[in-house]
Amino acid sequence: MGRVHTVEPGECLLSIADRFGFFPDTLWNAPENAGLRRARAQSNLLVPGDAVHIPDLRVKEERAPTDMCSVFRRRGVPVRIYVRLMRDDQPCAGVAYTLAVGEQELAGVTSAAGEIEHWLATTVRTGRLTLNTGEVYELAIGRLEPASEERGLRARLCSLGFLPAIDAEPAELDAALRRFQAAAQLPVTGVVDEATRARLVEHNGS
Repeated sequence: MGRVHTVEPGECLLSIADRFGFFPDTLWNAPENAGLRRARAQSNLLVPGDAVHIPDLRVKEERAPTDMCSVFRRRGVPVRIYVRLMRDDQPCAGVAYTLAVGEQELAGVTSAAGEIEHWLATTVRTGRLTLNTGEVYELAIGRLEPASEERGLRARLCSLGFLPAIDAEPAELDAALRRFQAAAQLPVTGVVDEATRARLVEHNGS
């Protein structure tokens, strides 16, 4: 029988699978989720309100000796967070940072490509990235919607520095689209076509 779970803001397939005790691929490939697969090309980009079928759990038994300690590892958790810092189309390399998530404080230095990567629990929803330059960024983890959705489009334009705010007025969105298309060497139309969406995903990294 199973049940249907309605996706909430900040959730992704991995966090939903972790919550209900499944591997992400098990949920994604369930026959009942065929419609979800058609609607969302990527399993990690769901939209609040999407319906995910959750099948009934099946009991799995493993043999282990009772006179010694046995270790069982669960696949699929934690999840990787990836951030890339750019300025004027150049990577911000060698920048010291602190990433605060929950009760954790993770410190490091950006790679030559300006990248930051860490493994986090699937329950993490927010974070704060502090650079040694004094810049501070509030992170909404897991809230990036697909590029097929307007909020996903806006979020990528914000991330790339072309749109000042995700809730900017339509005129600002049109201007941001034109600036991005010009920078990406696309026809400057202000229209969101497939080429523009694909280039946005490529430049944003997801």
